Amino acid sequence: MNTKAPFIAFAVILSIFILSDSVFVINQTERALKLRFGKVLRDTADLPVTYEPGLHFKTPFVEKVIMLDARVQTMDGSPNVFTTSDKQFLDVDTYVQWKVKDFSQFYLRTRGRFIEAESVLERLVDNGLRDQFGQRTLIEAVAGQREQLMVDIRDDVNSRVPDYGIEVVDIRVKKVNYTNEVLPNVYNQIISERTATAEERRSKGVKEGNIIKATTDATVKKIKAEADQYSRTTRGDADAESAQIYAKTYNKNTEFYAFLRSLDAYRASFNSKDDVMVIKPDSEFFKYMKNAKGK
Repeated sequence: MNTKAPFIAFAVILSIFILSDSVFVINQTERALKLRFGKVLRDTADLPVTYEPGLHFKTPFVEKVIMLDARVQTMDGSPNVFTTSDKQFLDVDTYVQWKVKDFSQFYLRTRGRFIEAESVLERLVDNGLRDQFGQRTLIEAVAGQREQLMVDIRDDVNSRVPDYGIEVVDIRVKKVNYTNEVLPNVYNQIISERTATAEERRSKGVKEGNIIKATTDATVKKIKAEADQYSRTTRGDADAESAQIYAKTYNKNTEFYAFLRSLDAYRASFNSKDDVMVIKPDSEFFKYMKNAKGK
């Protein structure tokens, strides 16, 4: 019996165990730090070494690997009440997206505990919200400058967290609710603004209506004046032409002209059956009704 076989088997198992403990793999969504005897491994510049995704080696039993999530984290903050510059109260609920930017600094400050980093973030975000809401009126905070407000808070928080090795990617307001004390003032302000808008538009409409009416009246008067002038001119021309025709007729045959004028008078006088004339039979008016020659 070979007495060396157990020792060889033990050596093989030990070698496999040591080899497996010497290799570690970092996923694409992670980064890693090495701890040697509980201390973060540093480079020649005395800076903590961060290991990127891939296959790496370590000293078995001496070095320990700490994996850190490199993905964007989402922190759902707790709703809080903030005061605007016009002393109005709002219930604000936000969420924050953040990530680890400097993994070594992050580990040194938080020991790799994401919950501790989020605790710091929530405090800083609340302070930023309080400052930014306090610089804006109710309307500006809710609608007018809401996007800019979020950008200002993000920049303010990022200026305060470099020591933690983290970076805020985005801050968003999920909802903003008016407190019970604010609601009546909001409704009154909305009613006041809508009333003012309606009055302004109504006044503008009346003004434009008066302008249109005045323009139309002036145009109508001008058209009537032009039409009256044209009518008078046309009538005058017709009267002149008629007088000229009568004059020519009279000059050619005085008796025939008198006869035509009498016919016009007869036509005008006997135009209706209801017309009644009281006149002497021997009147000059009937001379052409006695005979063709008016005798």
